[in-house]
Amino acid sequence: MSSWLEWVRRRRLAALGAGLLCLLAAWMLWGLRAPHRDPFVEAIHKRGYPATPAELDAWYESVPPAENAALVYTNAFGFLTNTTGPITNFTSKSWLPPIGQGLSSEEQSELKAILAESQPALRLFYLAPASGRSRYPIHLQDWPGMLLPHLAKTKQAVSLLSAEVLLHATEGDAEKATQAFLAAGRLADSLSEEPIIISQLIRYADWDILLSRLERALCLTAFSERELASLQEAVEAAERPRAMARAWGGERAVHLSIYTDRKMMEVAFSQGYKSGGGLAPFLAATCSGLFRATGLLQKDEAFFCDRMGRYLAASELPYPARFAATQQLATVTNPPSPLYIFSRLLLPPGRVQVRDADHVARVRVAVAALAVERFRLAHTNALPESLEQLAPACCKAMPADPFDGKPLRYKTHGASYAVYSIGSDGQDGGGVAWDSNYLKVPQDVAFVVKH
Repeated sequence: MSSWLEWVRRRRLAALGAGLLCLLAAWMLWGLRAPHRDPFVEAIHKRGYPATPAELDAWYESVPPAENAALVYTNAFGFLTNTTGPITNFTSKSWLPPIGQGLSSEEQSELKAILAESQPALRLFYLAPASGRSRYPIHLQDWPGMLLPHLAKTKQAVSLLSAEVLLHATEGDAEKATQAFLAAGRLADSLSEEPIIISQLIRYADWDILLSRLERALCLTAFSERELASLQEAVEAAERPRAMARAWGGERAVHLSIYTDRKMMEVAFSQGYKSGGGLAPFLAATCSGLFRATGLLQKDEAFFCDRMGRYLAASELPYPARFAATQQLATVTNPPSPLYIFSRLLLPPGRVQVRDADHVARVRVAVAALAVERFRLAHTNALPESLEQLAPACCKAMPADPFDGKPLRYKTHGASYAVYSIGSDGQDGGGVAWDSNYLKVPQDVAFVVKH
């Protein structure tokens, strides 16, 4: 009798356990399948930003083929040689000759040979439409399998064109140096509307290369007023104050799909179960369901949207308020819980905003230096006593230091001078440029001209 009661009790417990499992499974399935309003997505739409990769692809405005410089650039990239071999010497930042010195005769011969080999590509770079509009043939709705092969090619091409700037300057041909610089600048800015953070970081790297060559070119040959004015206009336009806000908006849209798209979330979880063989899809679906059913997904999404929204809003501010806001945000970027796994994976590092400020500083000190050169040309080689003398004749208005909002610093030594920003450390180093290991030793952002 007792054994029979024991058997009934066990069956009852098993039935109860099975019923609870069925209820849990039904709850998870309802949470996964049931349509629901996402307040974060609605808030994003109200501000005019996209919330999915498909919306982002439509938001990234198309360009008519006849006006699309990116199509010409893509064609030209096919003619570029690999970045191995001799060309590496001329694309490396460490290759640069000291300020005030041109290329050696051996370097000139080697670079001329490389440029001759690259003529099919160079001709197209110079012939690209001057509309200032570009959209490369990428499909943002294909994230996370989206490919961006044009980024590396853009950097290689800018390096080649900027090396040509230095070659022409060494030879004393300011007109050709100017044309090469303008072609490289247009190519670098073909990424300016691309709503992805890595695209903007590559654009910053392109301009870093280009401005370091211009810094040396100004020391090697005399540019005319017309040439200096065209260089100044191109550099000033490179600041693109809205570019990083667009990039934050785009980055949020592609990553938000993990939270809002069930299949995308399962793909993300399945990356952790590649060794599970045939069980990987089941394990991924189970984790996805638990993550949503327990409310962790909503909390993770809330933190992700809050931080991305704050960075985007900060990027819409002018400098120096933008730098101050992002520096404050950088101290509270880490998620409060280790269970916010997607936020930990998806939130970009705070260094992104420092890189944005660095770019603005490099552009502004270069604009000021070109204004000094225009002043020098108009005043029989005399330097201005201060940067305040340059506006409005040599520039519309003297840009401020993006890090503290104060006037850019200016120091002279005979016929030489330096225009500089204090940099992200907030310390005036007297115009000492960034160390080669600048990630660890931030110093001033300087533009130096020696005569």
